[in-house]
Amino acid sequence: MILLCVCVISLFINSGSKSPDILYWSEDYKLQWNDFQGEPRYDHETISAITSSGIVHYKGCKDGKIIYKVQSYFERSESWVKDEALTSHHLAHEQIHFDITELYARKLRKVLSEREFLCGQEAEFEEFVTKFLSNWQMTQTNYDCSTRHSVDKKKQKHWFYKIEMELSLLNDFKE
Repeated sequence: MILLCVCVISLFINSGSKSPDILYWSEDYKLQWNDFQGEPRYDHETISAITSSGIVHYKGCKDGKIIYKVQSYFERSESWVKDEALTSHHLAHEQIHFDITELYARKLRKVLSEREFLCGQEAEFEEFVTKFLSNWQMTQTNYDCSTRHSVDKKKQKHWFYKIEMELSLLNDFKE
């Protein structure tokens, strides 16, 4: 039992270890163009920048229940920008993508806090998380379609305020 607790604690400590390529979402830090270190994809003619962000979750087992940690992250080496997009407007568009990722990390923390998965239900836990995160991916696509990949500045401003409001409503579930 002690070994199990040590393994779970170790899992949580090591899961948050820092990599120079990974940037975890923080309300104190906004993306900068130097965070976009990937090579631009010129075969994507209509896309000027890409934010590679994701939601990672770690799980363990304690007292018969699955325990977890959820984090939103930005991947520097997979995120890129073309020269023509090096503007504050385009950077704001990419920041909103990262903020949407954090929003869904908070939503996931919230729904997981309202459910209980027992040790041995890891497959059910993973299936639940995977289904939930499909909504995050759909929202990212809707954001790009709605703003026409940042061309519609009015819609982008609307999304900025919408995501900021939703994040603030889920402050209890920030990391």
